[in-house]
Amino acid sequence: MIIEQAILEKVRVLSPAKQQEVLAFVELLQNDEWEFLYKGKFKELQQKIKVGIEAAEQGEVVDAQEVFQRLREKLQHKRNQAG
Repeated sequence: MIIEQAILEKVRVLSPAKQQEVLAFVELLQNDEWEFLYKGKFKELQQKIKVGIEAAEQGEVVDAQEVFQRLREKLQHKRNQAG
C-alpha cells in the first residue's frame, strides 16, 4: 500500500469536521503559509528571549530551586485536595 492510500483510508474514517481540518492543514502546507507562521512564532520567541535576557541583566530573576520548590508544593497541595 502506498502512503497516499494509507492516508486516505485514515481520513475516510474521520468525522466530516475532522476531514475538513486535515484538508485545511494540507492546504496550509501546500501554500507555504506554514513558513510564515513558523517565522512569526520564531520572531515571537526571539522577542521573549530578549525580554528575559534584559530582565536577567537587571537582576530581575527568580532562583530555579525556589521555582521548582513552589511547583512541588503546589502539586502536593492539588494531590491532597484530590484525595
